Amino acid sequence: MHAIAIASYLICAAAFLVGAVLLTIGWRGQRTGALLIVATLVTVLWSVFLAYAEWTRAVPANWILLAEVLRFGAWLTFVSALFGTWQASGWQRGWRIGVHALWIALALYCLWPMTGLAQATAVALDIGLPLAGTLVLALLGVVFLEQIYRNVDPEQRWALKFLVIALGALFAYDIFLYSYAVLYREFNLSAWAARGFIDAAMVPLLLVAAARNPQWSLEVGVSRRVVFYSTSLLVVAIYIIATAIGGYYVRLYGGDWGSVAQITLVCFALVVVLLLATSGQARARVRVILQKNFFSFRHDYREEWLRLTATLSASDTELPMRAVRAVAQIMDSPAGALLMCDEQGNLVTEARWNMPVPPGLAVSTAAPAIELMRKRHWIFNLDEPPPLGQEQLRAPEGLRALPRAWLLVPLVLEDRLVGIVVVAQSRARRTFDWEDIDLLRAAGSQVAGTLAQAVNARRLAEARQFEGFNRLTAFLMHDLKNVAAQQSLLLQNAERHKRNPAFVDDMLTTVANSVGRISRLLEQLRGGVAPANLNRVQLAAVIERALAECQAQSPRPDYRPAPEKLWVRADQEQFATVLGHVLRNAQDAAGIHGHVTLTAKRIANEAVIDIEDDGAGMDEDFIRNRLFKPFFSTKESKGMGVGAYQAREYVRSLGGAVSVDSTPGKGTTFSIRLPLAGHEGDSAAADPMTATS
Repeated sequence: MHAIAIASYLICAAAFLVGAVLLTIGWRGQRTGALLIVATLVTVLWSVFLAYAEWTRAVPANWILLAEVLRFGAWLTFVSALFGTWQASGWQRGWRIGVHALWIALALYCLWPMTGLAQATAVALDIGLPLAGTLVLALLGVVFLEQIYRNVDPEQRWALKFLVIALGALFAYDIFLYSYAVLYREFNLSAWAARGFIDAAMVPLLLVAAARNPQWSLEVGVSRRVVFYSTSLLVVAIYIIATAIGGYYVRLYGGDWGSVAQITLVCFALVVVLLLATSGQARARVRVILQKNFFSFRHDYREEWLRLTATLSASDTELPMRAVRAVAQIMDSPAGALLMCDEQGNLVTEARWNMPVPPGLAVSTAAPAIELMRKRHWIFNLDEPPPLGQEQLRAPEGLRALPRAWLLVPLVLEDRLVGIVVVAQSRARRTFDWEDIDLLRAAGSQVAGTLAQAVNARRLAEARQFEGFNRLTAFLMHDLKNVAAQQSLLLQNAERHKRNPAFVDDMLTTVANSVGRISRLLEQLRGGVAPANLNRVQLAAVIERALAECQAQSPRPDYRPAPEKLWVRADQEQFATVLGHVLRNAQDAAGIHGHVTLTAKRIANEAVIDIEDDGAGMDEDFIRNRLFKPFFSTKESKGMGVGAYQAREYVRSLGGAVSVDSTPGKGTTFSIRLPLAGHEGDSAAADPMTATS
């Protein structure tokens, strides 16, 4: 019996310690709440002390009675403080003072044997007096509870019900225990041993009472997860201890089969604990019980939102699957499905999670029920019939036929229906009320925004792919346009100069150049050409090659070469092509009767090419925002809008810079600046264009 008593009081200490921690977490400075925390802590110390007394069996009786009186004093102080909440009358205040005086006097009397005065007077402690006094304290506790419950407003009794039951049970049990002790001058050992178990069972009721009374504590427990796991561990611990005690008695009275039965019982109990611990349905039922009785609101919105965000931002599965799980886990559901709008205006299956969906399922978004979900963010509870006389608002048959379908949650973003999440029945049956509706609507908007962003990102990626393809096509068409212009000039002059040997030579050179360009374009399309190597080339040779390509167009550029040889590092063919683009743009701007001048010079360690025309010019806004913008052209159908952009990007790749100076009505100067190449070995000597210059 002593072992059972030790276990009983230790369990009581653990239960009240958990209760004290939860109350301390939720305490916000209220005096009554502080007294409740003190009473629970005193009970913890009282339980530990009695367990120690049972273990050593050497603690004097007066110390045990002192612990009893102090425990009663703590709880009676808390109960009497409740009168201040309901405007205590004069006689009630008198009762409070009298009760405090009684338990303090009893505590001092229990300390009498420890004083020198007791030894001097040789007056021994009469054990019957503190026993009777403690019984009176228990009776006064019941009286106080009755007075509080009877005098409180009927609307407030709901908040006090669990407190009266818990403390009433504690005081009533102590009345029974001390009545026996007063009559027989000894405690009932079985009742004494069971006392810890009974007191521990009252802790949940005290926590519920604290949660329902904000004047004690605004909230009992900040984290619902702590409450869930603490309660679960406490229940498991009590279950295991009860099983061990049962096994002990089975072994004691079971004869030859006792040991076998004890081992079998303990193993069976452990298996049951493991099954319950790994059961999602069991955990769900515990959560429902805690939410109903321990908290003012069903959901911990902070935890729900953090979990929703974490689920949506994870990368373990595709986003549609994560969206289903994010909505389903709010209702503790193990399955669901996501239907999203397609281009034909139908809701089709996008993802499913543990829910079989028939192939080809499609629901029209024009259905009255779907339109209601979009306009009013309506959530369908498939367990409930439609409103009376509103059969047209019944959920679509295809969705109601899904296995275990329970809720239809719309995903609405700015009055646009993105999709619908079908949520299966939760693991534990639960009611569906306004808290669930508000949370699901908010979560649905969040999920709808995430899905819409993903769809827009996918479409943007596709648009960028098309943009890249169009840009490549534009560059190719730009080069092909220049080749076609060369061939067109040849055809225009062929009839008149076809018998001129010099024209034939120029024609062959131009055709060879065009073939080379087209061949390089084809190689680039096939991806088989390596990046061009940068060679040390003479600037004059590149300029003369570009001028030769532009001689057929009017006005012919006026060339002013540099007084010295300038060398730069570039790909001669590509640089000449880029320079030709700039020259033709200047010719187009100047017109047939205008003038174009190309000047080459050296400034410090840079080679500078100025291409000047006397055309219409450009304003500063056009130069800054549109001149180098790809695919923007002022030539209407004649241009592709990539010449200036291509020239600037190529010059930048060589380490140079491009600048434009223009005044409307006065013309434009296009300047190209390139760093001069060093005087290392003449690598361009073998180049025919360089060798002839």
